[in-house]
Amino acid sequence: MLTPLKMKRTRIISTKDNEEIILSALHDMGIMQIEPVTVSYDYLKNIVPGASYNKVNEVARKIRGLENMLIPVEVKDKKSFPTLSSLMEAINNIDIFEPVKNLRENESLIKSKLKLLELKKTTLEKMTFYSGDVSYLNGNRIVSFLIRNNEDLNEKIKSLNPTIIRGPDYSIIIIEKTEEGKAGEIFRNYGGEVLSIPEEKGKVNDLLGKIEDEIRELNSQVESVNSELRKLSEKYYPDVVAIREQLDIELKKMDVVSKLSGTDKTIVLEGWVPAVDFNPMVNVLNDITGGAVIIGEVKSDETPPTALNNPRKIKFFEFFIRFYSLPQSTEIDPTLVFALIFPIFFGLMIGDVGYGIVILAISIWLIHRVDHPPKKSRVPRAIGKFVLSMMSLRSLKTLGRAMIPGSIIAIVLGILFDNYFGFTLPYPHFNVLAAAGLKLLLLISGYIGVMMVSIGLIFGFIVNAKHGHKKEAVGKIGWLMLAYGIVILGLDVLRRQNINPMVNHVSLISFVLLFAGLAIVVYAEKAQALLEVTTIISHILSYTRLVGILLSSVILALVFDDIFMSTLRHSIFMVIFGIIILIIGQLLNLVIAVFEPGIQGARLIYVEFFSKFYKGNGKEFKPFSSPRNYTIKQFSLEPLDQRKP
Repeated sequence: MLTPLKMKRTRIISTKDNEEIILSALHDMGIMQIEPVTVSYDYLKNIVPGASYNKVNEVARKIRGLENMLIPVEVKDKKSFPTLSSLMEAINNIDIFEPVKNLRENESLIKSKLKLLELKKTTLEKMTFYSGDVSYLNGNRIVSFLIRNNEDLNEKIKSLNPTIIRGPDYSIIIIEKTEEGKAGEIFRNYGGEVLSIPEEKGKVNDLLGKIEDEIRELNSQVESVNSELRKLSEKYYPDVVAIREQLDIELKKMDVVSKLSGTDKTIVLEGWVPAVDFNPMVNVLNDITGGAVIIGEVKSDETPPTALNNPRKIKFFEFFIRFYSLPQSTEIDPTLVFALIFPIFFGLMIGDVGYGIVILAISIWLIHRVDHPPKKSRVPRAIGKFVLSMMSLRSLKTLGRAMIPGSIIAIVLGILFDNYFGFTLPYPHFNVLAAAGLKLLLLISGYIGVMMVSIGLIFGFIVNAKHGHKKEAVGKIGWLMLAYGIVILGLDVLRRQNINPMVNHVSLISFVLLFAGLAIVVYAEKAQALLEVTTIISHILSYTRLVGILLSSVILALVFDDIFMSTLRHSIFMVIFGIIILIIGQLLNLVIAVFEPGIQGARLIYVEFFSKFYKGNGKEFKPFSSPRNYTIKQFSLEPLDQRKP
């Protein structure tokens, strides 16, 4: 868990006729990131996709178009296409391209007619005040418009010498056709609602009845078209989506061919494979090719891609590691440490039962909302757009999952601290505002700082020793000794102990650690490293912000609570005012309780902890594979995220 999967650069050589089956197996197993071949010989040449690529690409576009035209239905069974020829045979059995195209074109035509009728209906419904024949409003010499009543507009159109038929909300403006250009300019500047009078013959109410009959008929035709499409979709949609998915996979296999080398009779491919999957892959490829394959490890100075290897229950914390920077494959993966420490920091900085319960409820609601989106959201659209502009739905779900353990810890500590939205209950508790309680919390935060810095330095020693960087590894031990020397000496000063090493043996140990650590650091990192001594002290003390943020939250809640309680002795209006202040204040403190512990908790890990061992900038392992929702794999290994290194 503390290290990414170990990678092997692998080279595969086989005969040309095994190219398709090897690529199919590698794709389905999803264990190899295929890279350009590094070996170079005169007789080896790059392989380019054949003429079949263009054919498959053309068929894929046609199938995607058909899929988009069909009505999606539930797909219960997955399909299997062992070879490209079997896939093409399945495509030939789909003979509904023209019928579906004709149905969709007919539907589009009907909907265009419906749109025009709906526009006419909308206009006529606003003209019910007009009792004459609609045909009188348009002719060879006149043109009419329907506009919402507006005195300013009436003044502007006087120059057109219009005939105006007024209604309660709208008016009919009749002008000479020669004035139509001027009218258009006035209406554009007006910017209000202006509708053209439909060129129909008859009374308004009669026309409305006729249009409604036509709309019903056209809606019936749309239903008939949809019924035909639904029948075709129920029969063919599962096959179409499976074929489209397999075609996408075939195109992906053909695209990767450009990274291969070979001759007229052989192929050579290279890539990174997790070491744990190397032998299973060899067994599978030997089996499907009848042993006609050579597979070996390639020595490479290139840094391998990174494949993190964490249990499912903490895997979502990888989001926070990737947000900072993906570790290199040769580094320590700090996901486990982050998953254990971040919730503790988050809960400690909140330390209130009320806020913890609210954050827990929000987190659970957020996860449920992402997994089961409602048809109509009650969240204000502006807020929703603002949130989604900062992070995706998947990121919101991850954030919700990360806050759950922290909010539970906040509830437990809130009971210990007797904090319920700042209010207290009459039972024995740990008083964070008392001098003794505050002193103990600061001491605990200091010990946490020592622990985190120590773990970071130990990780740094392990990483450097593993890569043969002896001086750097020794330097980490020197910093560790220096840190403990400073801590022990500092504790003696706080306890008002005599720090004379001739009298106090503990102080003697601290001075030995201090000077020995300084000597080792200077040896390993030269004299300029002494400038970093203050940095390691500040990193340890930085963890006292855990207590500072807790205190700020507690005190802020107390302030709003006291204002509210003081209003209870006054009139009902003051009580209402106090309730408003309490609600606004608690909401403000709740927002702070979500963001400040989250940001500062992550910062303490990113800056004070990661800086001791972490470089990052790793390249993500991207195996040659595709998700299969409608088709069956021919070859498989145990899923990558369930393997052990």
